[in-house]
Amino acid sequence: MPENLRNLRRKREIVGEIQQITRAMKLVSAAKLKRTLTWRDATQAYFSEVEAALALVLANAGPGFTHPLLIERPVERIGLLLVAGDKGLCGAFNANVVGAAREFIGRQRARVQTMTVGTRTAEMARRARLSVTREFPAINERQRGADVQEMARHLFGVWQAGSYDAVHICHAQFISRMRNTPVVERVLPTRLPQVMIDPRPVIFEPDAARLVDAILPQYVIARLFQALLSSAASEHSARLMAMSAATDNAQEMLTQLTRQINRARQAQVTRELLDVVSGADALQV
Repeated sequence: MPENLRNLRRKREIVGEIQQITRAMKLVSAAKLKRTLTWRDATQAYFSEVEAALALVLANAGPGFTHPLLIERPVERIGLLLVAGDKGLCGAFNANVVGAAREFIGRQRARVQTMTVGTRTAEMARRARLSVTREFPAINERQRGADVQEMARHLFGVWQAGSYDAVHICHAQFISRMRNTPVVERVLPTRLPQVMIDPRPVIFEPDAARLVDAILPQYVIARLFQALLSSAASEHSARLMAMSAATDNAQEMLTQLTRQINRARQAQVTRELLDVVSGADALQV
């Protein structure tokens, strides 16, 4: 067998093996995306209930009521929680999130320190010359929420200690299976959106202040949980599209290699026939 034909067949085998891997990763990403979206929808219902309850309590807590998590400060130091993917093969997903963090830091006059989630995110943040002060471990099962409690405790601690005057989170916001966009949202001090409140008088037990102390931290934790789920869904969708494109490219390469193999084999057969004809002509002479 000619060397060229042997190399082409070997290349076709390698591309076929790569296509099997990318197709399997595509199916795995699709399954993970579906599971994450299910958890995100369930979390959204919980978040809406917590938000409505908190708004109701704050509306009836009195005009002079305040809470440490709601107090605005002069912003001199900012903490930025950076959430990206801890695995590759997802296109420009991680680079886009880190790029959004760099743009946010570039617009700030205050000093910004970064807290990262995952080893790969920390490496990319340092490569982008961001000041990383805390590394949280990678969250393999974001939907369980165990790691969110640790993050929230750390954020509450540095906020109450006065280490930061504002805390933001940078993550990818899931829009659709084909689109996600990096966003930066403020977590502390907490901003409550406008919610329709029932004007009828409400009796609280226990009192409104104690209820706010109990509900407000849960509201912040729910916001962090939503951001993590949105980032996870965006990562899975980005990897799904990347693996889908890789599978299609591999199929195109297989088609081209098959054509090249057929041409090389046809050329080999033609050369052999010419050798036979030439030998027969030589014998006749």
